[in-house]
Amino acid sequence: MGKVILLLLISALTLSFTPFEKESDESVKGRESYSKGEMDKASEQFSKAAERLKDNAEAYYDLGNAKLKAGDNEGALDAYKRSLETGKAGKELKSRIFHNMGNAMTGLKKLSDAEKYYIRSLIEKPEADTAENLEIVRRMIVQQEQQQQQQQENKDQQEQNNKDQQQEQKKDQDPQENKDQKNKDQENKDQQEDQQKAEQDEKKDVEKEAASAEEKKDEDEKKEDRKAVLKQFDQRKNLQISPFMLKKESDSQSGQTW
Repeated sequence: MGKVILLLLISALTLSFTPFEKESDESVKGRESYSKGEMDKASEQFSKAAERLKDNAEAYYDLGNAKLKAGDNEGALDAYKRSLETGKAGKELKSRIFHNMGNAMTGLKKLSDAEKYYIRSLIEKPEADTAENLEIVRRMIVQQEQQQQQQQENKDQQEQNNKDQQQEQKKDQDPQENKDQKNKDQENKDQQEDQQKAEQDEKKDVEKEAASAEEKKDEDEKKEDRKAVLKQFDQRKNLQISPFMLKKESDSQSGQTW
């Protein structure tokens, strides 16, 4: 349908030539080449004519027609714009320029811009062909919007399908994941218990060593006390007791002697 509509637009091209304000040999040769379907030669001749005929709106217009006929939409638009920039295009020529700019924009699939140019052409001068092209482009815009909407809906549906599929896959994997998680939790718990037990055992060992050290200290202190007592005893045992001292001790009230 889109190709058929595009063909209708091309068949509706406004490519008639207007009388030149100034004529040149190149413009005559350009029209001859155009009539023979030799668009490259026509474009070359019209380009030379535009250079020779400074600020000539018709020369740039004819150049745009040759480029548009050859399928060079961008080149055609540039030539049409230069024709308008001369400021010497009348209402009828402007109408044809805007009409063909609409055709060029359609060829570039810039339908909104094409619609604007057709409207501007009709403002300059109402023409049946332009009105028909405007209607065709508007139908194409509606089709394009419908296609874009359908594509977006298809995209959204595909994304939703992918999301649902991922959720199903995740659901199937959950039992195994839960089992793996439980095993992992149990391992962590066992590791924590082992660590706590190791810390408790280490604490007990420290307390046991401290108690042993305290007992050893007490034992050493007792040994020192015994040594001190024995030392006093040894000192007394080695004393030389004189008779005088024995006599003195016998006279004491206790009656004890050494």
